[in-house]
Amino acid sequence: MSWTATRLFDERVDAVAAPAGGTLRMRLCAALLISAINWLLFGPLVCAAWTTPYLLGELVIQALCRPLARGAPLSPRRRAAYVLAILAQGLIWCALATFYWSVGAEPYRLAAMAVLSGLLVHAQGFSYRSPLTLAALGIPAATLWIGLPTVLGGYHGAELAALTLGLGMTLAYVATGAMANLRSATALTTAQRSAETANEAKSGFLAVMSHELRTPLNGVMGMARALQRTALDPRQQGYVATILRSGDGLLRILNDVLDMSKIEAGRMALDIAAFDLRALGDQTVELWAEAAAAKRISLTCEADPDLPAHVLGDETRVRQIVMNLVSNALKFTERGAVQLRLAAAPGADGDGGIEISVKDTGVGMTQTQVAAVFRPFEQADASTSRRYGGTGLGLAICRNLAEMMGGQVAVESELGKGSCFRLWLPLPAAEAPEAADILPEALPALRILVADDNPINQTVARAVLEAAGVAVETASNGAEALERLRVESFDLVLMDVNMPVMDGVEAVGRIRHGQAGAADVPVIALTADAMAGEEARLRGLGFDGLQHKPVQPATLIAAIARAVEAHRAITDEEAVA
Repeated sequence: MSWTATRLFDERVDAVAAPAGGTLRMRLCAALLISAINWLLFGPLVCAAWTTPYLLGELVIQALCRPLARGAPLSPRRRAAYVLAILAQGLIWCALATFYWSVGAEPYRLAAMAVLSGLLVHAQGFSYRSPLTLAALGIPAATLWIGLPTVLGGYHGAELAALTLGLGMTLAYVATGAMANLRSATALTTAQRSAETANEAKSGFLAVMSHELRTPLNGVMGMARALQRTALDPRQQGYVATILRSGDGLLRILNDVLDMSKIEAGRMALDIAAFDLRALGDQTVELWAEAAAAKRISLTCEADPDLPAHVLGDETRVRQIVMNLVSNALKFTERGAVQLRLAAAPGADGDGGIEISVKDTGVGMTQTQVAAVFRPFEQADASTSRRYGGTGLGLAICRNLAEMMGGQVAVESELGKGSCFRLWLPLPAAEAPEAADILPEALPALRILVADDNPINQTVARAVLEAAGVAVETASNGAEALERLRVESFDLVLMDVNMPVMDGVEAVGRIRHGQAGAADVPVIALTADAMAGEEARLRGLGFDGLQHKPVQPATLIAAIARAVEAHRAITDEEAVA
């Protein structure tokens, strides 16, 4: 369909179709009542002559609106066909009014005006959304509203003048209401677009802030890990461990804000694979064992015997929810115990499901606090953030993640007696996954070029890579990296995505076009952008992988090993061919 037609049959027609479908039962009841009256007054032929096209028209409208039931918008062709179907359905009602008027008796004329008035009232509902649909349904009815009494009524003189005035005033009121509705709809559309623009701006701002915050955090945590590998006395090791724990806390807060933004923007993606739920529970307890011991709290994990050995789901997101629930339970428990329990819990349809519960003997909550605990940025009361810290986002993210996976999370709590959070997820039993690769601690003798505009990030990368046995050279931007690649040979390039002078995307594009040494040299992107879809986007631009900042040494070394091995395998195949 042409651009003009697409603009003419605009997307607001989709909003018309949904409520029009919602009133189907009412319309069918009215149509069947009128059909019965037509049968009694005029016989089966007149009844069939009106009822048949009306029912066919409803079937056409419902068929055209079928994509809306799946949450999909109407295509331009369907929008155009929908408006034409609405016009045809309005004309069918107008034909009935004209027939009643033509009978001549005054009761039939009143019935005709009642049909037209009902059609005009129905058209008013469309005026909130689409001017075009309002015109298709309302103009024929309005024309007959005036034309039947004044042109075909046989009235003269004062009778005609009074009748025209009354009908005109009624029609003017309907038109005024429709215009007011159209202005309101336009204002709402403008407000909606402004809100969408603001939301996109917020997502962009968070992406920039993610980069700006993760870059210095990468330096702090990277150098702390490098320092941890050196010869330190026990007190110094404690200092470094405190730095790393504090850095992890900052990273969790940053990730909470970004996760909430991704969920709101619909950019959160699930990675479905088989995983061991018992191992996940044991690892969670092991991770928080030290914190529990410091508060002299018992922390245990209990798994029911009938729990499947492996389940199918997003292990990372399930772990995120469980970690958050256990962390909260420990935070708000001063003495007693925290128990993590895993059990099989099939859904109502009998499909596989699991229930994870976290029960504590902590401070508990009132029913008012329970009602608000899953809302973003809200905690039990105003003193909670001062006493216990936190952003108030963790439980809101847990509920959103659970719902994304088709599950639900709920809480039972009593003030002073503790709380029990229950998470149900539809995770079916699965076969055991293949054994995960062991992350290497060292690399073969490689020469790697690190391109990053931040000197601290360069230092962190050098410390991590040299500890793994790698020779490292650095460049401050993409242009410098290209110059080095033209005169030297490297086994791999670590390329920051956002750099001045020339960014990583442009640099890797020039590398792939043969403008700087070997066009197939492996290039791994370094970025602080944690938004969903970033890895797929960068791979499509020519990168061989992605590492988020702050960089984890083990995962970085593993990614380098995989990229180098894949490159050598391709090179060997080409040599044999």
